[in-house]
Amino acid sequence: PIPAELGRLTKLKNIFLGENELTGQIPTSFLNCTAVVGLYLYQNQLSGHIPWELCSRLSYLRFLYLWGNELSGKIPNSIGNCSKLEELVLNDNWLSGTVPMELGKLVLLKMIHLSHNKLVSGSQISLSFLTALTNCSDLEVIKMSHNHLSGVFPQSIGQLSSNLSILLLAYNKISGSMPQDITNLTNLAYMDLSHNLLRGYIPYGIKRLHKLERLDLSGNRLEGSIPNEIGQLQSLGLLNVSHNNLSGSIPDSLGRLQQLRRIFLHHNHFSGEIPAGLRRCPNLELLDFSHNELRGNIPGDVMASLQNIQFYVNLSWNFLHGPLPGEISKIISAQAIDISGNELEGAIPGVVAGCLALEHLNLSHNAFTGLIPDAISKLQNLESVDLSSNFLSGTIPMSLKQLKALHYINLAFNNLTGVIPEQGLFPNKTLTALLVGNPGLCGPKKYLLPACQKQGSGKHTLLTKVIPSAAGVFAFVLCSLILGIMWRRKVLRQHFDLTNIMARRLGYPMFTYEDLSIATNGFDESNLLGMGSSGSVYKGVLSDDKVVAIKVLNSPNEEGQNSFKAECKVLRRIRHRNLVRVISACSYLDFKGLVLQFASNGNLEKYLYPDGIEEDICRLGLSECLNIAIDVAHGMEYLHHDCPVQVVHCDLKPSNVLLDANMTALVTDFGISRLTSSTNSMDSLSTTFSLRGSIGYIAPEYGFGGRVSIEGDVYSYGVLLLEMVTRKKPTDAMFVGDLNMRNW
Repeated sequence: PIPAELGRLTKLKNIFLGENELTGQIPTSFLNCTAVVGLYLYQNQLSGHIPWELCSRLSYLRFLYLWGNELSGKIPNSIGNCSKLEELVLNDNWLSGTVPMELGKLVLLKMIHLSHNKLVSGSQISLSFLTALTNCSDLEVIKMSHNHLSGVFPQSIGQLSSNLSILLLAYNKISGSMPQDITNLTNLAYMDLSHNLLRGYIPYGIKRLHKLERLDLSGNRLEGSIPNEIGQLQSLGLLNVSHNNLSGSIPDSLGRLQQLRRIFLHHNHFSGEIPAGLRRCPNLELLDFSHNELRGNIPGDVMASLQNIQFYVNLSWNFLHGPLPGEISKIISAQAIDISGNELEGAIPGVVAGCLALEHLNLSHNAFTGLIPDAISKLQNLESVDLSSNFLSGTIPMSLKQLKALHYINLAFNNLTGVIPEQGLFPNKTLTALLVGNPGLCGPKKYLLPACQKQGSGKHTLLTKVIPSAAGVFAFVLCSLILGIMWRRKVLRQHFDLTNIMARRLGYPMFTYEDLSIATNGFDESNLLGMGSSGSVYKGVLSDDKVVAIKVLNSPNEEGQNSFKAECKVLRRIRHRNLVRVISACSYLDFKGLVLQFASNGNLEKYLYPDGIEEDICRLGLSECLNIAIDVAHGMEYLHHDCPVQVVHCDLKPSNVLLDANMTALVTDFGISRLTSSTNSMDSLSTTFSLRGSIGYIAPEYGFGGRVSIEGDVYSYGVLLLEMVTRKKPTDAMFVGDLNMRNW
């Protein structure tokens, strides 16, 4: 502990005790050191509360550094008495309670750093403490990330100090939209509002932040497009708007950002082509456009301009087509290139060997043909390569043995042929190699390949001639039996091939029935999450410890297999942050299942009608209900209007709205009613000839034989909204006779 005797040194002006292993509490004897200007106790193991009298007694204090300890409790309101305080650094503690409004009295304050605590807003409606901070005219730095701040930005945010250069409020629960007035903070160099609940649009006035060097708005619910005016931020070096609901084209004006080094646009709904203007960004170190809806060819001139990429290029899971341009060889410094999950075709260019620094290469889930280029063996730093789920042919180049750093190679589901030697491709090292799904390969069992046919020796030459002749005697007798076996194998092979196709086209590893059975402990009831008209859902833990939900569909039959395959072709292209993600599919003659994203907070029904001990835990406030309703609306809008093939849900209800760890709503069971039907046409996905849905949520016209339509889903959504507000089910006992929820 800090010795209390230090309090006798009443003329001390600076106390430097940082970066030690001091324990215990801050001694109150420090309050006797009334001349102290700087108190530096950072990076220790101090616990307890900040003394309430601290600023009442230490009126000359200018620098208070208590970060990196285990302090708890509230920030004392008496902090407002430290009228000379310039730097308040309390981050990385366990502080709780509200951010005190008294901070607004510290008119000389230049830096406030409260990140990584458990602080909350003074109001659930507004970040009112920001209004108080408008009195601090010298304020340069505000850091309050990783807390529990909630509410919306006050319009007064634009009245914060004109000197403010850093504003960090990431990983909180801030909602509402970004106020236009935030663009009044023209000296901002770093703004991080990531991982909040922000909605609305990126302000067009953002061009006024001409000194901005780092902008991070990722992990929110922003909509609309990136303003073209962003190209006027000439100092911008980092742009991160990933994991939002942004759409439209990627603005070509990004090419004006000569200082741009890192750009993250992944997990949005951007469409159009990769902007040609990117070729004018010579300093790019990292580019991630993955998980969007980009189309067209990969422009060769853009690839050629990425010679300074030091980290990675990720264009995976878009709709890019055409050949892989040879200009990829210009990316000589990148550590990783991922262009998986597109529709690229043609041969893999041998010039990929020009990417000398490459450690990870992923070209899987495309339509590449031809041979695996020998030139890959020149990439001596290569640690992993994934060429699976293409149409590559020929043999596996033995030159790959030269890759000393390689520890993972996936060539599964291609058309490769040849013999894998008993000692393996890489006899002198342990390697994860996936070769399944190549019917022309044979080799060791450890690669899950069929055994190779052994050649007969010389002394058996006569025998090999006699046996075929003798076999002819029995040919007629065995003919019918062989035909029967062939027919049976054909049926089974069709289902096995279907599984391969679905796994390949869904873009994730194939799971066998055995895999799913192991993951669910034999589909044990203890893992049963729920049952519905379309099937049962189990919680599963895969071999890599990833938790998933496994939907086992009812009534699998041979007639429905073609429909299942067609529906999976649609599901693999359905990607939206408010829809449960389909990870993979598994199909056998008597089994059909989907591997789905797991939502850790269960379904909405649990929160609307909690049981017993869950009652205090599962409560939703008005703002949370509103966010969930908006999330569901976004998901349904995508299914109805933006999906590659229009999908009608047919059974929207609280139990089909799941909630992830961030309480983001995920619509599930979309299209499942079609998966259990026998219609082959994908174009008929929005029609059905039997009544679908749950009582109370079905549109009235369905009862009179009306055609299934998106309007029926809108009706179900309306019932869902009423249910969220009233906390009454449409099947409640009070609704009898002509009284129902709608007219009630």
